[in-house]
Amino acid sequence: FQIYRQTGANTVAVADNVIKKIDTINKNLAGQGIKATLSLVNDQSRRIRANVYDVVESIIIGIILTVIVVYFFLGSAKSTLITGFALPNSLLGACILMAAAGFSINIMSLLAMSLVVGLLVDDAIVVRENIFRKLEAGMGPKEAAIVGTNEVTLAVVATTLTILAVFGPIGNLQGIVGQFFKQFGLTVCFAMIISLFDGLFVAPAMSAYLGGGGHDHSYVPKNIFARWNKTMLRKFDNFQSWMERVYVVVLRWALKAPLTTIGLSIGVFVASIMLAKFIPFTFLPPQDNGEYFVTYELPAGASLEASDNVAKQIEAKLKTVKEIEYVVAIVGSGQNESNKGNFFVRLVDSHHRKLNTTQMKEKTKDALKEFKQYQVMATDNAPGQGGGGQRQFNLNIVGQDLDAIIPYSEKVLAFAQKSKAIIQVDTSYRVGKPEYQIKVKPEAAGIAGVTLAGVGEELRASIEGQKIAFFREKGIDYDIRTRLREDQRDLATNFNSTQVPNMQGRLLPLQNVASINRVLGPTTVLRENRTRYIQISADVAPGGPGLGGAITEFNAAFQNELKPPQGVTFSFVGEAERFQELMINMVVSLGLGLMFIFLVLASLYGSFITPFTIMAVIPLAGIGAFVALFVTRSSFDLFSMIGCVMLMGLATKNSILLVDFTLERMREGVGRADALIQAGEARLRPIIMTSLALIAGMVPVAIGLNEASKSRTSLGIVVIGGTISSTVLTLVVIPAVFMYVDRFQELFLKYYHRFFGEDKFVVE
Repeated sequence: FQIYRQTGANTVAVADNVIKKIDTINKNLAGQGIKATLSLVNDQSRRIRANVYDVVESIIIGIILTVIVVYFFLGSAKSTLITGFALPNSLLGACILMAAAGFSINIMSLLAMSLVVGLLVDDAIVVRENIFRKLEAGMGPKEAAIVGTNEVTLAVVATTLTILAVFGPIGNLQGIVGQFFKQFGLTVCFAMIISLFDGLFVAPAMSAYLGGGGHDHSYVPKNIFARWNKTMLRKFDNFQSWMERVYVVVLRWALKAPLTTIGLSIGVFVASIMLAKFIPFTFLPPQDNGEYFVTYELPAGASLEASDNVAKQIEAKLKTVKEIEYVVAIVGSGQNESNKGNFFVRLVDSHHRKLNTTQMKEKTKDALKEFKQYQVMATDNAPGQGGGGQRQFNLNIVGQDLDAIIPYSEKVLAFAQKSKAIIQVDTSYRVGKPEYQIKVKPEAAGIAGVTLAGVGEELRASIEGQKIAFFREKGIDYDIRTRLREDQRDLATNFNSTQVPNMQGRLLPLQNVASINRVLGPTTVLRENRTRYIQISADVAPGGPGLGGAITEFNAAFQNELKPPQGVTFSFVGEAERFQELMINMVVSLGLGLMFIFLVLASLYGSFITPFTIMAVIPLAGIGAFVALFVTRSSFDLFSMIGCVMLMGLATKNSILLVDFTLERMREGVGRADALIQAGEARLRPIIMTSLALIAGMVPVAIGLNEASKSRTSLGIVVIGGTISSTVLTLVVIPAVFMYVDRFQELFLKYYHRFFGEDKFVVE
């Protein structure tokens, strides 16, 4: 039997109580000498526990890796402590704001926290690095804290606001994507707000009183480990100096040939876009949860005994697969279909098998090839689980006339079976269930005064019987039903002797007003919104073009060889429908993100031109994202979309640091090219630090440490790939773009002032 939680109840808490109750029942049975036990077969809370554990594990590992990155770059335990203090501050502060907003600690909120671990130290890194630079220049701790913080305040505020501008508005999107983003996006915003507060107030205060001075290479520690550590830090510091020298050489070349630099970056971007056709697009990636179902089907009308015999044979074969821990057989479906059955298959732990769940389904199908006459399939969900559209690809052929949609659905089915994008194609339409059709003769029935409803009632009473009373015992009512003997209920034999009443109450022979035909009718008739439909369902083929490729292929066919006849329509449902919704919401999300980033930057810098320079880095992030997906053979899915949205805010952070420092130097009278070179030298270390801290925080997500996290790896892959490309290209391409944009702004202001006067337009 199955146990369902009430709406709003906590799944894990309900499961814990059920497990305790099962233990109690088993003890009672044993105490009574009853040789029977209750066993838990399928526990849905197991997935939730695994996901929560995985996300918490990712947060812890991300924090450790982030702190290591900060320590190597700053080379100081004090500086690392000051910077790393932003992590507990931001995470705990986010929890307080979540509680105030009525959010709970769940998979979505924990996932958000795991993704922003590398981001939370960004503000503190930028502030502390600039203070550290002032300390190395000879300033005192307090003066360095004040001057260093003031220099980067605008840049820090701008970088944080771009993240808020991306995640804040998209929480209001509609559909499942909007539901996903609401708590996820606001949790990111809460953490970033606390991070900004820490970077502008806590980090400077700690730097003023605990920061100490800059690097002291003259001090030689006595401890062996300390000496080794100091040697490593000194070598890493030398590496940073070498990297700065190489970067300046590359930057000077880029500024001398800005058009070539921009042209090369555009070419690389176009090439990366071309990779998109080799990347499968889908809604959700395959889940490696170690569970799936095997279904089989005998010809319509097969007995339960025959179905059980086949089930025993399949079960015996499944038990020979060593990766399978146990199998539970269910013979017969919940719709009185004795010819069907399914098995719940539980695999051994992922650490004890080499194949993932998708590969195991393929292996299972190969092992059951001898039963192909029974339409054996390995699917993620049990038949009927989740209503219509429980498989990855689901297409409804809709129409009022069943005689019209049946031949068309067979045509679509034949096309689907040839498609390389989907596998295990099936149809909800089954022929072969014998039935008798009674067709009333309208003219004869009208003359005799017999109605269609009267015929239906009489036939129903003859076959099913009729409730005439009820019997009550101990407060329980039992129906009393009368019906004909079994030999009298055979409609084919007794049709000629069956009588039906007319409107005057007289009994007339049914054969006078109706005819009987024995036909093979559909086993099920699906209806929705008062129309009939036949559903074509399938799974997405591993290594194929994905769900997006399948939808594109079918949409093209519906315009040509599969054009529906009059009165017949089609619609994608289930995961296919949600995928289309995902694509629409992605366009909306990216559009909203770009618009709000532009508005934030325009208001902060008092210019409508400067934001274009900063935002030029966003396409550069897409280069790394697409290349990373292609190289790792990952799909573009819901989690990849989240990564792309994140990249819009992340990519602009580095660009802001570079452009902000350049504008500051130009206001001091430094030339455009020299200001860009000085900005590159001064901001190289914080840009590399923040990027590596972000990558370090994302490594656990991209690797997928256990079976629960495998489905989210595309998110980490997209962010890491996009961060690498945007960081490297920001340092070279953005200065080249700035050269042209700033010249354009000069020319624009020059002609504007010539026609309208200098007091009409002021840009600071």
